[in-house]
Amino acid sequence: MIIAPAFQSAPSHAPSARGVAQIDAPVDVDTGLVAGLKLPKIPGLPDWTTIGKRLDELVAPPQPGTLAYKADMAVVKGAQLLRTPDGDVWARDMDQRGGTRMWFDLAKRAGASTGKVQSWLGVALLAATLAGNAAVTAVAKQRYDRPRPFVVDPSIEPPVRRPGSSSYPSGHASSAFAAARVIAVLEPSLAKEAYNLATQVAVSRVYSGVHFPTDVVAGALLGTAIAETALRAAHKRPSLTNAA
Repeated sequence: MIIAPAFQSAPSHAPSARGVAQIDAPVDVDTGLVAGLKLPKIPGLPDWTTIGKRLDELVAPPQPGTLAYKADMAVVKGAQLLRTPDGDVWARDMDQRGGTRMWFDLAKRAGASTGKVQSWLGVALLAATLAGNAAVTAVAKQRYDRPRPFVVDPSIEPPVRRPGSSSYPSGHASSAFAAARVIAVLEPSLAKEAYNLATQVAVSRVYSGVHFPTDVVAGALLGTAIAETALRAAHKRPSLTNAA
């Protein structure tokens, strides 16, 4: 086993923990997502061209002992070497606002030029989407019942609150990408910002050690599909057509 080259120059004040430095595969680092932070790069996260995956299209997460599982854990452990005080503050902000609050702020901005009625309808559409997404994601979590990284490896010490639910799929990621999809349709000029924030939310969960990469990718794809369903339903109702 070797230390991944991408993490060999990690900050000297990054948290040390049993086994954290010993990982099985190189991990790509993203230096452009948040200015001043080195973050794990998570391939497979959607953008505004991605269709998403319904609950019945999700595949089970990697099983313990498989190469895919080891690669999943390697990214989480490697991310712990990138942690800094500023990064931990960012992760806590994503934890606290990334599920709902930041998205309603964006929805209000999206509706600022549409008038009070259409603005309210846009916020209502976002709220309905997030509620539906939470329900479907909860079903998926119960179905797969995956232990979180910090449960599997107690050396991982999250800088955020420790969720008690199943790890797969990520609820924060599903909410963030469901919201980003709705925001991008409500106000296309905010699409890039919305998807950047959604990506930050997803990456922060791996950085924090509360999710595996496959958890956040699955959550992001699921949330995208749920948002598409909500948007199609909205377009069938004349009163919501202009809002969506």
